[in-house]
Amino acid sequence: MGKDHLRSPSRRETAAWAYAAAGTAVMVTFLLTSSPARYMLAAVLSAAAVFAIAAGARRNRPPSVLAWCLFAAGMAPYAAADAIWGLYQVRRVEVPFPGVADWLYLGSYLLFAAGLVILARQQSGRLHWAGLVDAGIVTLGFATLSWAFIIAPYLHSRMSAWPLALSIAYPAIDLVLLSMAARLMLTTHTHTPSSLLCLGWLLALLAADGLYYATQATTGTAIAENVSEVTWMLSSVLLGTAALHSSVARPSRPAQDQERLPPRRLSVLIALILMGPLIVLADIGGIRDQPVDVTVIVAVMAGLSLLLMLRIAFLAQYAQDRAAALAISLREQAELQQQLSHQATHDPLTGLANRALLNERLESALGRCSADSCAGLLILDLDGFKDVNDTLGHPAGDELLIDVAGRLTNRVRAQDLVARLGGDEFALLVEDMDATALHAYTTRILAAFQDPFFLAHGRCIDVTTSIGARSITGPTSPAEALRDADTALYRAKTAGKNQAVFFESPHQSSPPAQEGVRGVRRPHNP
Repeated sequence: MGKDHLRSPSRRETAAWAYAAAGTAVMVTFLLTSSPARYMLAAVLSAAAVFAIAAGARRNRPPSVLAWCLFAAGMAPYAAADAIWGLYQVRRVEVPFPGVADWLYLGSYLLFAAGLVILARQQSGRLHWAGLVDAGIVTLGFATLSWAFIIAPYLHSRMSAWPLALSIAYPAIDLVLLSMAARLMLTTHTHTPSSLLCLGWLLALLAADGLYYATQATTGTAIAENVSEVTWMLSSVLLGTAALHSSVARPSRPAQDQERLPPRRLSVLIALILMGPLIVLADIGGIRDQPVDVTVIVAVMAGLSLLLMLRIAFLAQYAQDRAAALAISLREQAELQQQLSHQATHDPLTGLANRALLNERLESALGRCSADSCAGLLILDLDGFKDVNDTLGHPAGDELLIDVAGRLTNRVRAQDLVARLGGDEFALLVEDMDATALHAYTTRILAAFQDPFFLAHGRCIDVTTSIGARSITGPTSPAEALRDADTALYRAKTAGKNQAVFFESPHQSSPPAQEGVRGVRRPHNP
C-alpha cells in the first residue's frame, strides 16, 4: 500500500501528459500537412478540451469547480465555432463575417471571462489594491497597443456597422481576459503547475488573437495565419492539460506583501507606460495625423500615470508600514534583551540583585576604595526563617522574603545595592561611607526588623536578622570582602543572633580599637 501511495501522484499525471503529447502530435500534423482538412484539427482539439476539463474537474475536484465548469462550457461553443470555420476552409469557401462562428467565439470568451473572475477571486483571496493597480497598468499598457494596431485601423476602415462592431469586440474582450490573467499572475504567491498551464492557455489565446487581428487590421489580410492557428490549438491543449493535472486541486496562496514593487516588475510597468509616447513618436500608421487617435493615447497615458502615482503611494505606505514594523520589532527585541539581562542579574522571587550582579558591583566599587572614599558591605541572615517554612509552609516563607526585600529597599539610600544571595541571606553594598557612618547605617538596618511582618490571612510574624559588616578603606577583592563579612555574620549568629558584628582586620583600628570583630546588639521586642 505504501508503494502504491508513493507512485500515485506520477500515475495521476499520466493522463495529463498523455493528453498534452497527443495534442502536440495533432499540432505537428497540422504543420506538416497542406490539405484543407487539416483545419478541422483545431475543432478536434477544442472539443477534446471540453471532455478533458470535465474529466479533470470530476477526478481532481478543484477548489473552484464552478470556474472550470465555465471553462468547459466556454470551450463547447469555441469547438463549434472551430468546426464551422474549418468546414468553410475544407470547402474552400470564404468564411462569412460576421457569421455564426463569430457569435460563438464571443460567447465562449464571455464564459471564459466569467470563469476567470471566479478563479481569480478564489485564488487571490481578499482584494489587494496594489496587485489590482499593477494589473490595471498592464491592461492599459496593452490597450495602447490594441488601439494603435487593431482598433484604430478598423475605425478608419470602410467597414459597415456590424462587421466593425464585431471586429472591435474581439480586442475589447481580449483586454478583459488580459486583465484577469494579469491579476492571477500578480496577486498569487505560488503558482502550481496547473495554474501555470492555465496562464499559458490565456497568454497563447491572447497572443494568437493579437497576431491575427493586428495583421488583418493593418494589412487587410491575416499574415502568418498558420502561426495563429497553431497558437490557438496550443491554447486548447494547455487548458485541457491544466484541468487534468492533479495540482488543479491545490489552491494557490495569495501573494504576501503585494505592495512591494520588485525592480523587474517596475521595469515592465514603466515600459508599458512609455508605450504610448513611443507609438506617437514613431508615428505608427500615421497616427500623428489622426487627432482622435492621439487624444485616446494621451487619455490612456494619463490613466497610466495616475495608476503609477497610486502604485507609488501604495509602495510608500508599504515602506512606512515596514519601517514601523521594524521599529516595533527592534523595540520588542530591546525590551526582551533588557528583560533577559534583568533576569540574569536579578532574583526572580524578590526582584533584588542576585549574587552575579553583586560581584560585578563589588569589583567596580571596591577597586575605587581609598581612605577618602570608603565602602561598606553588609550580609544579613534571617533568624528563625527555617521555623517559618516548617510551620507555615514555603508560600508563607516566600511572602516573608518579599516583605523583607521591600523593607530593606525602603531603608537604604537610592545609590545602595540590595541583593539576595540565596535562601534567607541578603547583602547590602554601600559606597562613600566611612566606618562611623557605616555603624549608624547598620544599626538602622538592624532596627528595621524590630517591627513584625504581616502576611496574608492576617498572620503576624516576628523575625530578626543577624548582620555581618565589613568597612573597606582600600582596594579589596570581592572574594575577600565577602569572606570577611561572612566571618562577621558567623560571629553574630554564634553570639546570640539579632545583632550586627563588624569585621576588623589586624591593620584596622577604629574606636574602640580591637582586632577581630565587634558588635552592636538590638533588643528584640516580641
